Amino acid sequence: MTSIPLILLVLVAAMVPTASAQGGISHCCLKFTGTKIHRELLTSYYQEDKSSCRLQAIVFTTVMSKRICASPFNAWTKTSMAFLDGKAFAQKQLSLKNGRKERH
Repeated sequence: MTSIPLILLVLVAAMVPTASAQGGISHCCLKFTGTKIHRELLTSYYQEDKSSCRLQAIVFTTVMSKRICASPFNAWTKTSMAFLDGKAFAQKQLSLKNGRKERH
């Protein structure tokens, strides 16, 4: 009778490292969100790994650390990605410019 719970425990213990190595099931988007928030509230984005997640999604992170799963084919997604890319480029240029001023 005690062998069944022991077998279940061993099976669960064997499955946990596998899920963690693949980024974990909980980190994958299960569906796209229709939420469109102001771009100034977005801090970053990344594309989910196609090999470990069912959906090909773009995941935006907000200033409140919330995740928004969006379709990569959506116009809002594309413009928001371009906005964040432009913002990151401008910040990099500004830091390079400030770095040059401090050295002179």
